[in-house]
Amino acid sequence: MDATELIKQAQIEHLEKCNLVEAEKLYLKAAQLGSGHAAHELGVLYITGGPGVLPNREKSRYWFEISLKSGFESTIASDPQWFR
Repeated sequence: MDATELIKQAQIEHLEKCNLVEAEKLYLKAAQLGSGHAAHELGVLYITGGPGVLPNREKSRYWFEISLKSGFESTIASDPQWFR
């Protein structure tokens, strides 16, 4: 499975099934493949936390920095589609 497919599956687990433990695993796999988008999603996940995933500012900061370094953060900041 490539990073895009992993992210899609993670979003289903995260947003539809509320299975944050599985979503975390999938986002981590995608981030390890170099996905800035997955790194961003991990940053969000670690800010909010939820069942099975504790909020963690250090992890959140780490993954947002990875996302920023990948160029993903600057891309979404300039793309109005992300804010609809």
